[in-house]
Amino acid sequence: MDDHSDRYTDADTHCGPRCASRRFPGWIWGVYLLLFGASVPWYLPATAPMRIWFGLPHWVVISLLATVGVALFTALVVHRWWPDEKAER
Repeated sequence: MDDHSDRYTDADTHCGPRCASRRFPGWIWGVYLLLFGASVPWYLPATAPMRIWFGLPHWVVISLLATVGVALFTALVVHRWWPDEKAER
């Protein structure tokens, strides 16, 4: 029987200053809130005339662009701020 209890150290259950370096900057969460808010066009008036952009209703184009923005921003965050396992060892 293989016991994996040695995989978890005291630092995993109570991490001190190390955890602070693993956290993302606070502004990242603000950008995510803005992008996700833009992806649901609840802010457009219901009485507004439907405009066609690129053959789609304008709210669809806005939602798709915001979704692409979320994807690109996520790629940037992972590339720049994701913790590196090699650096932790």
